[in-house]
Amino acid sequence: MEPILETRNLHLSFKGVKALTGVEFAVHKGEFFAVIGPNGAGKTTLLNVLSGVYEPERGEVSFLGQSLKGKSPQERARMGLGRTFQGLEIFRGMSVLDNVKLGAELALPAYPLALPRREREERLRAWAEEVLDYLHLSPFRHLPAGMLPYGLQKRVEVARALAGRPQLLLLDEPMAGLSLEEKQDLARFLLDAREEWGVTLLWVEHDLRAVLELSDRVLVLSYGEALYYGPPEGVRRDPKVVEAYLGHA
Repeated sequence: MEPILETRNLHLSFKGVKALTGVEFAVHKGEFFAVIGPNGAGKTTLLNVLSGVYEPERGEVSFLGQSLKGKSPQERARMGLGRTFQGLEIFRGMSVLDNVKLGAELALPAYPLALPRREREERLRAWAEEVLDYLHLSPFRHLPAGMLPYGLQKRVEVARALAGRPQLLLLDEPMAGLSLEEKQDLARFLLDAREEWGVTLLWVEHDLRAVLELSDRVLVLSYGEALYYGPPEGVRRDPKVVEAYLGHA
């Protein structure tokens, strides 16, 4: 399969504490790829390196065959590398529609550059409305995003990220704090986005059952090092992974 993202020998430390040590993996186009590990394993740090928040001390990240060295988070987003965050990063005072329209701005390079302002706004709105409808958020489009229940706010953040037409979407604990029904709904939306819009998915998630049921391959981190890299069924059998999660006993 063709890789959409590759990392080679990633190293990063903070004040002498190693956050990532020699991490290497590849994500293939169309894949649902998971990164898991105990607290403090370096999962969010890895996402921050991939999205350009941090630059690694050593090693390299390539996306669509192009090195990301020196590229800002905004440049990476324009290239098609989307991101959601562990904490909600939506504009609570803005309407749901306006939040999603902000994400849709990233899709503008696909449009003619000389669009009149009115036509540009119409296209932005039309695409944002399509994403809202897709994620069953249309009834809330004119409400301030902060007025929605937590589960719907998480969905708004996913909608905003998808509105940017990412080729690869990084998701940081998208199911945290959701009910079982909300998790099932989100899983369905993500799988449909992969099938219908061709979005490759890389997620960090603590719900191990969801990870094993949904993911094609899994990378397990512990204290910044890769313990396991392969199909999800191997996670249950690998003694190093079991020890990292459960301890010797």
